[in-house]
Amino acid sequence: MSSRPRVYCRIRPLNAKEKAVDGVKECFSANGDNTLEYKKDKDGECVRSKFDAVMGPSSTQEEVYSLLNNEVITSLFTGYNATVFAYGQTGSGKTHTMEGTQSAPGLIPRLIGEIFQQFAERKDITNTSIKVSYVQIYQDQIQDLLQNRKLLDIKLDKSGHYMAQGATWKEIEGTKHAINVYAEATKNRATNSTEMNQLSSRSHALLQFHLEWDEPTAPGSNAKLNLIDLAGSEKVALSGASGETLKEAIAINKSLSSLSNVIKALVSQARDSHKKVHIPYKDSKLTYLLQSSLGGNNLIHFILCLSASVLYRNEGCSTIEFGKRALKVVLKPVKNPIDYKRLEEMERMIELMRAHISELEGKLSQRSVEETTKFPGGSNVDSQFLKMDVIKNTDDALPEDDSAASKHKNEIRNTISDLESQQKAIEDRLQQRQLELQQLDGRTAREKSSLQKGFEEDKRRMDDELRTLRSNVARQRQLLGDAEKKHHKRRSTTSSQSDRLSKKSSAMLQKTNQELNRIYKMLPESLHELTSHCILFPDSKSKFRELGGLKKLLSLIDCKANKGRESYIAHAAYALSIAVDEKGRDEARDMNGIPIVSEVLKRSDEHSKQFACRALESLVRGCSANKQCVSDDVLFQLGDMVGTHPHQQVQESACSSLAEIADGQPQIKDKLLKRGLLHKMINLIRDTPPEVADLIKVGVTVIGRLAQQHVGCQSEIAKLDGISILVKTLFSPVGERDPQLPVLTAYALVNVCCNNKQNMTVLQRHPKYSEIKFKLLEGLGRVFSDSISTENRSSSTASHIIKDDNSSILFSYFGVTYKSEWGTFTAGGRPTYSTFIENPQFMLQVRKDCNLSIVLSDTNCDNGATTVHQGVVSQSFKRLKRKTIYMGIAVFKGDKSLLVDKCLKQLDFNGRFVTSGRYNRNRENTLSLSLKGSPDPYIIIPFTAHAKQHTSYVLGVFADEEIEVTNVPEEGGWIRRVFEGFWSKMTGRGVDNFDWRNADQYRITVSEPTLITVILSYKKIDDFRVRQSLAADDEEVPEDDVANEESKERPHLHGRIFTSTFAPQKRFVRSNVPSPQNTSFVTCNEYLSACTVKTHATLQPGITYVYIPFTEKPIDDDYRMAVYSDQADIEITPLEPRSEWYAFQFAGSWDPTYDSTPAKSPTIFINGTGKVTILGFSKDVYLLLSVYEIVDENWKKSDKKMSDSVKTKKIAACDAFWANECVLETTLPPTKNSYWVTLQGITTKDGEQLPATSGEFHLAVYAEDIGVKCTSPHKLARPPLTDRLNADPTLVGYGIERVGYSGSICSDSDTSSLADEDSDCDLAGPKSSKTLKEELESTKKALLAADTNRDLERKSFLAQLDEKQEQINQIKSQTTTTRVNGPQPPRRGSSLRKGVGVNKAASVRGNGSNAVRTLRSSSSSSPTTVADVDLNEMAAASDNVVKRIMSFSHLERVPSLSEFKKIQEELLSAANRLSSTTKRT
Repeated sequence: MSSRPRVYCRIRPLNAKEKAVDGVKECFSANGDNTLEYKKDKDGECVRSKFDAVMGPSSTQEEVYSLLNNEVITSLFTGYNATVFAYGQTGSGKTHTMEGTQSAPGLIPRLIGEIFQQFAERKDITNTSIKVSYVQIYQDQIQDLLQNRKLLDIKLDKSGHYMAQGATWKEIEGTKHAINVYAEATKNRATNSTEMNQLSSRSHALLQFHLEWDEPTAPGSNAKLNLIDLAGSEKVALSGASGETLKEAIAINKSLSSLSNVIKALVSQARDSHKKVHIPYKDSKLTYLLQSSLGGNNLIHFILCLSASVLYRNEGCSTIEFGKRALKVVLKPVKNPIDYKRLEEMERMIELMRAHISELEGKLSQRSVEETTKFPGGSNVDSQFLKMDVIKNTDDALPEDDSAASKHKNEIRNTISDLESQQKAIEDRLQQRQLELQQLDGRTAREKSSLQKGFEEDKRRMDDELRTLRSNVARQRQLLGDAEKKHHKRRSTTSSQSDRLSKKSSAMLQKTNQELNRIYKMLPESLHELTSHCILFPDSKSKFRELGGLKKLLSLIDCKANKGRESYIAHAAYALSIAVDEKGRDEARDMNGIPIVSEVLKRSDEHSKQFACRALESLVRGCSANKQCVSDDVLFQLGDMVGTHPHQQVQESACSSLAEIADGQPQIKDKLLKRGLLHKMINLIRDTPPEVADLIKVGVTVIGRLAQQHVGCQSEIAKLDGISILVKTLFSPVGERDPQLPVLTAYALVNVCCNNKQNMTVLQRHPKYSEIKFKLLEGLGRVFSDSISTENRSSSTASHIIKDDNSSILFSYFGVTYKSEWGTFTAGGRPTYSTFIENPQFMLQVRKDCNLSIVLSDTNCDNGATTVHQGVVSQSFKRLKRKTIYMGIAVFKGDKSLLVDKCLKQLDFNGRFVTSGRYNRNRENTLSLSLKGSPDPYIIIPFTAHAKQHTSYVLGVFADEEIEVTNVPEEGGWIRRVFEGFWSKMTGRGVDNFDWRNADQYRITVSEPTLITVILSYKKIDDFRVRQSLAADDEEVPEDDVANEESKERPHLHGRIFTSTFAPQKRFVRSNVPSPQNTSFVTCNEYLSACTVKTHATLQPGITYVYIPFTEKPIDDDYRMAVYSDQADIEITPLEPRSEWYAFQFAGSWDPTYDSTPAKSPTIFINGTGKVTILGFSKDVYLLLSVYEIVDENWKKSDKKMSDSVKTKKIAACDAFWANECVLETTLPPTKNSYWVTLQGITTKDGEQLPATSGEFHLAVYAEDIGVKCTSPHKLARPPLTDRLNADPTLVGYGIERVGYSGSICSDSDTSSLADEDSDCDLAGPKSSKTLKEELESTKKALLAADTNRDLERKSFLAQLDEKQEQINQIKSQTTTTRVNGPQPPRRGSSLRKGVGVNKAASVRGNGSNAVRTLRSSSSSSPTTVADVDLNEMAAASDNVVKRIMSFSHLERVPSLSEFKKIQEELLSAANRLSSTTKRT
């Protein structure tokens, strides 16, 4: 049952300091209607917020206690945990509310006293125990106040709750003892004095009480009470904190901020249960320790403490906002598990539960609230303190701090505010310049002209900035308006949908009631319709009872009152067995229903007897009073039918009635024992043919019910050799056809032998006892699974040991049972799925070798439970309920470092498999195995055959040695991000060549050591599996169908992680295999799979990592990548086009002309500077790469062929010969010289090294700078470029993150229909590869069109350059003829456009300053002049301009008109400067 936290508000009266500031004026007040009135600012409107209670300044400690006492004490003694928070700013009265004084004690002493008083007054409570623990969180450290501030750590205990490991627990004996322990420990708590509070608490204090007691129906009951006094938030300016006090204030505010963030995340999760929201529990020790309390497992009470002074208005408003958010949190409290330490108590509990649950619920539901307070152990208190009305505040219409849409609008508002601030700053600067201009008196005309010119330039620039800012402000305001319209539209759409759903639900209910009224009026002719209606609509049973239907049915059954209408008697009895509900059993007893139905047994026809037996069974089920109404004659008459009546159905019905009547009734069992019923039942089981399995099953059921907690029946069964007959039935071939038979037989053996020494001794002598033991453990698992399914408990534990007269153990069992569910984010499917890690996990600790049985069963199969979405039954749930759901159990070896040390779910199961059961049974499964004792844990994972199949389940684990089973929390600390992309024949390359570098890459950086797991899978396979799981059985795609994605052959997946240190902002192109020296390889997937692979690594801060997903062979397909990290501060960025290199690739063949010397090896020349990565590849060849700078001036004038005589200087080289692939990374320094790259290759034959003379080789150069050119003097074949910049856009893509998606890796196809079409959240996920390719093709066309326009612009620019060049040549010729004594320069034709093409940007590889450099070289023999210096500047300017022109061809965006104009201005300015320089010269 869902609930919510209780939030109370208490206002502290003003103190003397506060009164002195603003008199007695209060800014917070209570209006008497649980409403708080306040103003958010001095002149603002009055705001009203409603809470569970609002207490004014005059409230007393007694009033506070009276508000909480009833619910806290009631919840504790019902088995629920309770937590009380005191929250507020420093000095607001939190500690006073919790502790109080001697004259006015607070909550802590009063609650302690009430607990001991309840123990004393409740006579049915025995074996009481109370333990106390007291810790504080000081500066994000957990300290034990009961042990002189001993430092503690947080661990996950065996019950699945987070606790302070090693904390001291003291047994307390009474109220005074508890107060003394608390007072002594409080002396160790950190306190200090501030300007806001003379005795300020500087730590968060957690006082925890652990209660244990026994009740007749609930032995081993327990509960926890957490009383938390939070340190108060404070503003340093007000508190005057400094030094150590300042450090304390920072730590306090940080932890309280983390608590607020956790509450916000819980509210977001409550608003959309289909969206998995990360809850940041680990952001602070406070939230980490309180995870089990805040996560919805406890009943929470918040006391908001406020100071009424206007001095602290802002802090008070923040406290109120926190409380309003807390009201929206959804809690799902569950009872604490019961530890059944004695078998007799367990059996008595089961007996009383089955016999009296309906009677108790009927009586308890009529009790008053006062009676519940007097006896807080009643089982109906759930309806009292779990169900709470939703408190809606007037300002909840726009939840600014929680809604994603509102966050977006706040970001827009902040942007507008920033833009307006910039606009105002520019206007102020402009006004300041105008004032400066007005103060120019006394300046010269030249100074005034210069300042005036500067002012005009500044004004023009500022006007441009203002226009841009105003445009941006207008745009942001438009976006804000659109967002608000969209928000209101979505709210109106949601409201209309809710109204439609509500109307539809009301119409359905009205139609059902009308149909029921018609059936009631037409009785008895409509008896068949009545049974069908009650089966289809179980809720109609109560309505039928209210109409008086039970009375009418009993009147039809009454044989004496229905003379002449006997034909309706049998059918009315059958209808009664279907239509009676729990309250109807009490009414039937008052109407003398048991004797009326018993009379029908005397009729001779078999239908009357059969349906009368069924009616009796329904009337007495779970109702002890009705069982007492069954007469001895009826018992004997039912017993006489067994084994003698000719009709099998009559015998089955009689056995079922006897089993139900005798259950939990020792007196009735004695009567049946004397009557010889056991002898009949054993003969029935032994003599019935195997084909009649149903009759055997009811016979076994009767024996099990009679033997339960009845020594006489147990002994009689042993005398009649019933144990061996049951064992024979247990292993009968009938059990293979009907799996219920061995289950019922094992249950009967448990009742016959498990608490009877003599019977257990007989059972141990059986030759198949080793197999029987597993069956007994399995039977115990089923017993306890059924037990907690009927209660609101999440788990239970049980243990029992049977010893013989010599104290030797005959039989022992230790078991744990958990109730949970597979939901949207916990139904990952079977182990072959990439989402298998999303299944629930249970940590199993085995200290000694043991035999183990695990039972998994569905709880939604037979109880008719349905999932309702706003009043309408979910269609997907109906579909799944009809669908066959196969369940499975898998056991793996656990990773202690994750499960125990880090409290994380286990993600890696490779190589850890132990065993698993076959998942071929619908909605149930069992697994029996033997495990070795180990200090490391095991992992039990229940799963379904398909992912996304939502249902509830119970997992029972029973062993013959002591075990511990812990449910690993779903919020296990992992942070997940999901990325998607596609491979093509270009990017899906394998590991056999270096083309794998074209695959998508992801750059990863962390700020602290981070453990990550990357799961790579085929997206189409994942999506296909989801569609299969949601399809009806007749709609599933067969395995041999072409639409079956799983049947298609796909290459193996690879995922590798590298460090990228040479060029971290560029694509990683280094070697992809580990190397002994200077390796960049980190890790790779540990196994090969064509479905899903996992890659694990621990990343360190300060290092850039790269993850590369690729396949063994080229393939066109989509992929999905999920990244799990244990730290939230991790940056994962898909590589973008700006990260690409400029690539050159060459290929050729080794021939005898090559040898192992550099001069006679494959060669390429590089012109340019910057970082380059050079790769050589050749199979079965050892390779060595070297880079030389050519410093020989003669070589430049020659034919540029290399020889040993050419002067070179080695720049870089590999450290050794590498097999198959060689990589060299280096930075080319800026110089005029060319670089010579050689690839040396050698092979080995008979241990001798020889030059490579055959086979192909590949050379590739990846350059960072666009101006780099690569050529080769050899006739090397140049294959088509595989660099991504020049590739077909349909073959190249970039990964996309599913922003805002933290749910299941699989598609949410079953929940997407609930999404609003105007919602900001994209439930459909990213686009498919086809859509991405279409978008890329469209983008490519746009870029080509833009490139054509740029070519035209470049032609215009270059024409202007030619014109300026002609002017330069003319001026130069004039200058050289007028020079005196200067040598005539040689005439070398040069053009500014040398090496620059105008058709394709790819051909623009030369420098734009060639003409200028030529001009300088023509006068190199002349002395350096001013003109030479200006010519140097002109050369640099020309280089920058031409590079910018060329770079636009490789950018992923189209250059703007302003950028082209800026280039044009730079060109004209440079040319004019050169012209004026030459004239001056």
